[in-house]
Amino acid sequence: MAEQIKRPIGVTIIAILTIIGGIILTFGGISLLAFGAFFTSVPIDVFISEQMQRQQEQLQLQQQQHQQQQLQQEVRNATELQALAQFLGGVGIALGAIVLAVGIGYLVVSYGLLKGKGWAWITTVILTIIAIAVQIVSGVTASMFNASFIDDTNSFATGIIAQIVGIAINGVILYYLYRPNVKAFFGKSQPSTTIQR
Repeated sequence: MAEQIKRPIGVTIIAILTIIGGIILTFGGISLLAFGAFFTSVPIDVFISEQMQRQQEQLQLQQQQHQQQQLQQEVRNATELQALAQFLGGVGIALGAIVLAVGIGYLVVSYGLLKGKGWAWITTVILTIIAIAVQIVSGVTASMFNASFIDDTNSFATGIIAQIVGIAINGVILYYLYRPNVKAFFGKSQPSTTIQR
């Protein structure tokens, strides 16, 4: 009979944070899907036809060239608005589906972390490395953007500090996941004889 390894407290904390992130991402994905569905179904064309009819009635009464050009411009603007609403709706649906899938993935990974599944350890390590890379890239690009367009040094410093803190947290998580007792819990190495937390 194999000896059951007790789950390290840090794994429980990481799993709880993953559950919280999964719930937030799931609700965010559902919200984006709803946003996208709303914008793709907005009956702007009905609004456009009603407004065009009202303005055509006014045109018949006044018959002025200026108003005709104004009506044509408003029709073009309304058509562009309809296209923009359709585009934003499509983007919202696509992003919502992705965010929802990631949120559900987080919840599945958190289950694996709590149960000591090896695939959850691998997934968490990979996602943590990706998160560090994304934070480095976003920190560099955000600092370049802020330096180019914004003269607010406080927001620049706050953004850099936030990226550094995020990188440090992910670095600690990555270090922790490679601790011998944590790897042993996930079946990635033999358990050590000393107690480590």
